[in-house]
Amino acid sequence: MSAKAAIEARLRKIGRPEDSIFKNNEPLIMQWDESLKELSKSIERYYLDNRQTKEEYAEKLEILKEIEKYVTKNIFNKKVCLLLSGPSSNSILQIHQWKFDVKAVVPFGSSASGLGMKGGDLDMTICLHPGFSPKNKKIKLRTNMILEEILEDIDSGRMLPHREFEDMEHRFRGRIPIVTGIVDDIDLDISISMTEGVSAQYLTCKYIDAYAKYDHRFILLAVFAKAWQKSMKTDRNERFFKKIFPNSCTIVLMVIFFMKRYKLLPPNINKKHAEHLGIDRATWARVRQGENGSFGIPNEDVSKWKESNYCDVSIGTLFMLYLDFYSEIVDFSTQKLDIENGILKEKEASRRTAEIVIVDVVDKHNTAESVVYSRMLQHYMERAKSVIMKTDRKQLLHILMNSPIKDISEYSEKEFKELRERRLLPKRRGRRY
Repeated sequence: MSAKAAIEARLRKIGRPEDSIFKNNEPLIMQWDESLKELSKSIERYYLDNRQTKEEYAEKLEILKEIEKYVTKNIFNKKVCLLLSGPSSNSILQIHQWKFDVKAVVPFGSSASGLGMKGGDLDMTICLHPGFSPKNKKIKLRTNMILEEILEDIDSGRMLPHREFEDMEHRFRGRIPIVTGIVDDIDLDISISMTEGVSAQYLTCKYIDAYAKYDHRFILLAVFAKAWQKSMKTDRNERFFKKIFPNSCTIVLMVIFFMKRYKLLPPNINKKHAEHLGIDRATWARVRQGENGSFGIPNEDVSKWKESNYCDVSIGTLFMLYLDFYSEIVDFSTQKLDIENGILKEKEASRRTAEIVIVDVVDKHNTAESVVYSRMLQHYMERAKSVIMKTDRKQLLHILMNSPIKDISEYSEKEFKELRERRLLPKRRGRRY
């Protein structure tokens, strides 16, 4: 089934827009595109008004290069002392010295791809050699000791003394420890990579740019999906919010999967373009040169795919279908998202405890593990879809982007009981959520 046929079939189940000016037999894609044309314009305008400028990105890269120069000359120019535990828990801590080479310091995350927006973070990772197996239990300890030394040099003023730092801290308990804070009004996250090759986060940026090459609507949809989700967060509900909504990385993967399911993006590009997206392409020399874009996926290949698969559907209609897909079609309790192939698979019994399971091409870690209440996520996506379908078009964007969720403490006993009865929240003693 083509992308157009698949979308048309789903829209038939959703129904015609209430304000349709067309006859019943007209294609529903055309009817919904017309109905949501103002929403589409708003999404496109939001992206154009808020996307990261070349000057902003250049400023971030300048900070990155200064940090790279400092750590290379002042921290990794000598052996680094690392405390490692002995063979038993009762043994005395041992001091080991390691000589690391800085292979590259690379940006990753939204700012390093087409998803970069104004005021976005500078996420950077220091790639060190020799690498260690990801299963090595001492990697996190070593990483935290190195980050502690980096933070000490920042706090002492030895690192980048001409720049202003605020709220710098070492977050050592996370899955990926970081030094985080603000430098010259730019949010900064520094992490360490000790893998043999370039970090998975860096390669992810290349995949994002590759998908954007196939369909720019991917960027528009991912950016707006993030903005819509962020609009429901407040200082009061932040803790509850994080248990419901996925992180930024997961939103991007969900958009990729959704577009693959509707054949708007090709599956298996990592296999088809292994020479452009594979780890072999990411040599240290090429990474250090700061190669941008999608590692050169041939324009001819992209054009051929578009000729056979491109579907002319508006970004407003796609956003509604995105909400519909995850609130009505996907069963998070029994299914997992296979990003590489763009197919839903049955969850293994061992992963049933995770609310949402995503299997990524690059990073094998489940990025959606922070989501605790997937049914609440689907509830709010269904609510947003209903707003799009039923709200007067002049008020649509305002209502859609100004409807923050309640904190769990703000629900009445009656509302709280109803959430449990509808299985939006699990049954637990009291209000321990």
